[in-house]
Amino acid sequence: MSMDNFIQTLTSEQKAALIKALSDDVTEVEVESRWQHEEPVSEAVDGPVQDEEVEDFSVARKPTKFHKSKEPVRARENTWTDTGEDRHIETPQSSRTPRTRKAPAKKTVKCHACGKTEKVNASLVFGEYYRCDRCIG
Repeated sequence: MSMDNFIQTLTSEQKAALIKALSDDVTEVEVESRWQHEEPVSEAVDGPVQDEEVEDFSVARKPTKFHKSKEPVRARENTWTDTGEDRHIETPQSSRTPRTRKAPAKKTVKCHACGKTEKVNASLVFGEYYRCDRCIG
């Protein structure tokens, strides 16, 4: 798209804004556009931070109403009582699902360290040098 075609597609307001932007000082346009679209800063969740400035530029914070991290936790009495609501709902009786999975395959192996022979799940045995649970540690 050539520059002439681009300018022809602009409305009269857009052309005026383009001319103003090109004729103004570049630094002013950057500063205005920088602050024009920025969102306002929101306060913290627990309210505004209350700071006290001292003459030596150190800051002493006043505790807010949500500052309770130094208080110990104290247990209170449980006030919940069972009122028996929803007692009319019954769980339907059903039969158990039959087991269709076959028993795990076990392999007889001899411990390389102590010589003890035991049956172990075949998926856990690999390599030549098996060690029993006692010898592993």
